[in-house]
Amino acid sequence: MPNGLRTHYEVLGVPPSASGEDIRQAYRGLAREYHPDLNPEDPKAHERMAQLNEAFETLSDPLKRTQYDGTLGLTREDADPSGFVKRPSVVQARLVQRHRVHRTPIYAMAFRSVGGQMITSGFDNEVLQWDRDLAKVEKRYPLEGGAVSSLAALSDGFLAAGSTEQTVSAWRQSEAGTQFWRHHPPEWSVAVAACPDGSCVALGTVGKEARILDARTGRDRFLLRGHKDSVTAVAFSGDGRTLATGSADATVRLWNARTGTQVRGIERIRSTVTAIAFHPDGSRVAVAAVDRSIRVFDTRTSGLLTTFFGHERPIETLAFHPRGWLLASGSRDGTVGLWNIDRGLGHGRIEASHQAVMTVGFHPEGRFMVAGGLDKILRVWRLGGANT
Repeated sequence: MPNGLRTHYEVLGVPPSASGEDIRQAYRGLAREYHPDLNPEDPKAHERMAQLNEAFETLSDPLKRTQYDGTLGLTREDADPSGFVKRPSVVQARLVQRHRVHRTPIYAMAFRSVGGQMITSGFDNEVLQWDRDLAKVEKRYPLEGGAVSSLAALSDGFLAAGSTEQTVSAWRQSEAGTQFWRHHPPEWSVAVAACPDGSCVALGTVGKEARILDARTGRDRFLLRGHKDSVTAVAFSGDGRTLATGSADATVRLWNARTGTQVRGIERIRSTVTAIAFHPDGSRVAVAAVDRSIRVFDTRTSGLLTTFFGHERPIETLAFHPRGWLLASGSRDGTVGLWNIDRGLGHGRIEASHQAVMTVGFHPEGRFMVAGGLDKILRVWRLGGANT
């Protein structure tokens, strides 16, 4: 079962009904007690102080506190007489497999919609195809050149894509063999996404623009302009018709991937975008940012639906459960967060690794969640509880 999130109220030792002055006094007292300068021999002093600072920064700001209370599903009536928060029931996640088969850090994964076969890729550009039980590797595909950071699982193979500085590479593996190309955009690429249907590859650059390339030839299809700073994240909707681009300008733009025209813009993100994921039906998009927030927006209106906080370091990856109600996030703090987007509640964090989690995904049937990252270990959890 995931470890429950320790709330900011619990970090400061105050009830949810605490006044602003109560919060300030609690912070001052704990800061004097746990400051690293006063505890030079305590290896966790800096981490503990960072938690105190984050809790105080959020709860001392009325707007941030209101948003944070919303992520807990908290109202003033939710505090019992003893002052403790009533927690939502958590999703059950039981670790069932740990695979040490990748030789290098794991950066990408994808599942075939039919059959549920998983493919994963490491930093050494070796793509692994797994059996349907996610128990063993069936095939290995060593790819030459480039660096894979995005995968799309196709019915007859896969599309892999990645970038290194001023080179974007793609590999299309099928029964006929492997097609490979390199593209050299005028600006450095910082984000790459493979289209789910295998027809195109999107990339974001430091030059404030994104591009959509033909997956078979590497030729430009569309040049997407509109951001005011580097494009730091790109993601396709499940049907491949919409591309989302996130930027250091703290906005997300939605594009028609078939025509290259902008559909709408999304603001109210406040910091550089680090990861994006579409809801399975395309009605919502989740956006992670440098401030360690996750915001969920309505793709039809650009309206903000809910905001989540809980990770201690930046978020690298997001993925929706096939049924759309649950969102998973992987962070540089080594945890996987689980969030109920329908109710706006945080279910908890799984302490997955002592190193960054770089990719997370769900089996198409929703029974398993998988995560990989810098420690080279692929972890598989069996999910239980309502709606799984």
